[in-house]
Amino acid sequence: MNISDQKYQDLIDYISDELKESERITIEVWINESDVNRKIYEKILRKVIYTRWSLKSTQIDSEKEFKKFEKKLSAKVRYFTYIAVAASVITLFGISTPSLWNQYQENQEVIASLLPIQPGKKGAQLILSNGKKVEIENQSKEIKEKNGSLIQIDSLTGLEYDQKQSETQKLIYNTLKVPRGNEFNLQLADGTKVWLNADSELKYPVQFNGDDRQVYLKGEAYFEVTHNKNKAFIVNSYNQQVKVYGTEFCVNAYNHDVIKTVLVEGSVGIRANSRAKEFKLKPGELGVVNHETGQVQIKKVNVRPYIAWKNGDFVFENESLENIMLRLERWYNVKIFYMNEECKDFRFSGDMKRYSDVRKLLYFIQKTSDAKFEINNNTIVVMAK
Repeated sequence: MNISDQKYQDLIDYISDELKESERITIEVWINESDVNRKIYEKILRKVIYTRWSLKSTQIDSEKEFKKFEKKLSAKVRYFTYIAVAASVITLFGISTPSLWNQYQENQEVIASLLPIQPGKKGAQLILSNGKKVEIENQSKEIKEKNGSLIQIDSLTGLEYDQKQSETQKLIYNTLKVPRGNEFNLQLADGTKVWLNADSELKYPVQFNGDDRQVYLKGEAYFEVTHNKNKAFIVNSYNQQVKVYGTEFCVNAYNHDVIKTVLVEGSVGIRANSRAKEFKLKPGELGVVNHETGQVQIKKVNVRPYIAWKNGDFVFENESLENIMLRLERWYNVKIFYMNEECKDFRFSGDMKRYSDVRKLLYFIQKTSDAKFEINNNTIVVMAK
């Protein structure tokens, strides 16, 4: 990458949309003069995008990350200051980003769709103890269960169960189903808060009248459990049990053979089944139960990629494209088709809002990896470049 210091800085300023109109035109002419120039520009653009997407907003040593970024560039490229790069990246992905945005729009003939694929939204189906199904979308109302418990239903704030003593000690259950392309949250009768990700289901007592508090999960959920030393809180996912001692954690049980539990705060114990040995997790640890082998693995992790969905983000940390596309499949309610099986093993790191147009996400993956995409109606086609 043999270019002058000034040209390099001009390219950074162009990416950041900091040039005057005449300067911008000059740079665009230079880029289009030759394939070599265009490759230089694309390499710098790719590195800038990758750097921004690789940064974790809550756990990052910015200076260290930018030094790593600089080392990846050709030795012939002059070092430019941390402040200059930071300003470029911030401007690039800030409010005003017409230059990069224009490139995104110009590339939509590659990642195009007649109808935009919408991100997920708030919505669920509540199944009452008598089997009645209540669709929760764009409504607010109150329902009385047969044990006298009141359920506040609000499509924006979620479900909330009252904490009054029920009229009977018999356990009755509700089930909340969240389909693909949706998310929802609820507050149980003991005050425990639960966030359910797309394509998930939670079965739970309307009132916790027994000796413990047991719920049953399929899919993925984030829990903030209200502490009660007299009544253990237990999350059952197929055979696995997570016993809670007052805490915040996330359980991913989409694959019943391999269930993942990541602990944010407090303490939990995980078992492969009710008779198996319990393994305690510490905050910042991931427990993986493999039901096929009966093994339990525990390791220290950055918890953010595992819980970012709860806060409306996608965070990928050297994740396989296959796993990424599974997430998109559930959240955007789309189908995924692979033209090349090897694409599934491509690795990618990134960070963006879950509520964005799926084409933006695919564009940035395409710019920083060996994959490319096309959208055909409700199907995303994945190919190798």
